[in-house]
Amino acid sequence: MYCSECGTRASGKFCHKCGSRLHSPEQQQDSVVDTDVEWESDVPWEHDPRYERIVRVEAVRSAITRHSAAAPKGISGEAILEVYDKIVASPIPLATLAAVVQPLYASWGIRTGKERSEVVDMPIGRTIAVALISLAKHGLPFQDAQQSDSGCQLNAELPSSICALKGSLSITLIQQGQKTTVHAATTIPGQMYDWGKSDRCLDQLLSDIRSGHDLPPGISQRSAA
Repeated sequence: MYCSECGTRASGKFCHKCGSRLHSPEQQQDSVVDTDVEWESDVPWEHDPRYERIVRVEAVRSAITRHSAAAPKGISGEAILEVYDKIVASPIPLATLAAVVQPLYASWGIRTGKERSEVVDMPIGRTIAVALISLAKHGLPFQDAQQSDSGCQLNAELPSSICALKGSLSITLIQQGQKTTVHAATTIPGQMYDWGKSDRCLDQLLSDIRSGHDLPPGISQRSAA
């Protein structure tokens, strides 16, 4: 399946590159209204808690696309283990062992992760936008969004690295008047320690959100598609 907005090959509910909702060929034939929806609202997009409206703002889409293309491509934990296998003789390859051990340990309830909560002086729509841009900037594949009346939860993959194997990142954003409550949590199943990976991830995310990363101030409502 290809994203109807940016043309990227993708699967699931949302495009990992631009964040737009994906549609099967049958859905696209039945209706094209969803991709061209006009948001009739007196609320500027910066104050709108709806994820699907935020990802239609041109400035947001442009920033996500730009940062996604420039995101660093790190070495996965699995690739590092494969290098070790070539150096250290072992009856069972470490990469194969990790693929078996991680889900086994996870089934025993072994996991690690961190949580942070913070209230930021920024309206909900802009906070959602900056969080999405931060995911793209740091190469964290966006998976889906869960919508509520006052905000949303953004879910992303936490790719494997030299410190830890693959995990997940959830970012819950709730409108609090002119401010936004941010609760972010990482989960890495099958490991007891991540050697600072979760802390670094949450530090980067909250730093980007506090700075209003890469969105100019006062973008008008006309920027929304």
